[in-house]
Amino acid sequence: MIYTKNSKIFKEDLHKLVGMARETYDSHRALSLRYSYIARRLILSKKLRLEKNEKLLICKKCNTLLIPGKTAVVRLKSGMLDYKCLNCGKTKKLGYDKRI
Repeated sequence: MIYTKNSKIFKEDLHKLVGMARETYDSHRALSLRYSYIARRLILSKKLRLEKNEKLLICKKCNTLLIPGKTAVVRLKSGMLDYKCLNCGKTKKLGYDKRI
C-alpha cells in the first residue's frame, strides 16, 4: 500500500498491526514478532513523529511488542517511567509530571 506522509490510513494500518500482534502473542509468538517487526519498519520508513503512548509499543532493539506484565516491566522511579524489555533487557525512560 502506498502511504502519504500524514495519512490516516497509515495510522490505522499501524494500529491494526499492533492489535493483531497483541491478539496473537499468546498463541503464536513468532507471528506476533513478525507483526511488530513490520509495524516498526513502517514507522521507520515514514519517519513520523509518534505520540508518547505509541513510542512505548515496540522495543527499538529487538522489535518485540511491549506488553506490560508479559514482555515488559514498568516501574516508576523519581519522575521517570521505566519500561524494561524482558526479551533483550533494553530500558526506555520517559519523564512524567509528578503533580498528576
